[in-house]
Amino acid sequence: MKQGSDRNTTNNINNSLRFGYVGFGQSFKKSFLVFIGFSLLASCAYNPVVDTAGRSGTFNENKAHEITNDIQHCKKLAKNNTSFLSNIIYWIGSVEADTEYQALYRKCLINRGHSVLN
Repeated sequence: MKQGSDRNTTNNINNSLRFGYVGFGQSFKKSFLVFIGFSLLASCAYNPVVDTAGRSGTFNENKAHEITNDIQHCKKLAKNNTSFLSNIIYWIGSVEADTEYQALYRKCLINRGHSVLN
């Protein structure tokens, strides 16, 4: 009779491990992967805030009339010069928690004479 109760206990433990029980390490890995996934999705949706009312101080005339063209060019430039891995590596080392894509996009707009606020 004792063997039967040991077998039931073993079966109960195996079933709990298979169905519904997730160890700390597995749950942490899943949470970390979800966090990285959402971070990458958020970085893909970067839209800079540009002050189009004034000049940035770089040029004598207003460059706001070229903003649409500059946004398209800078977006394409940043996308073509970054990768998934480079964005993660840059994000880990960045003080502002920016991706490389965001930094290139922002720098491109600033160099074209636009005042980027974020």
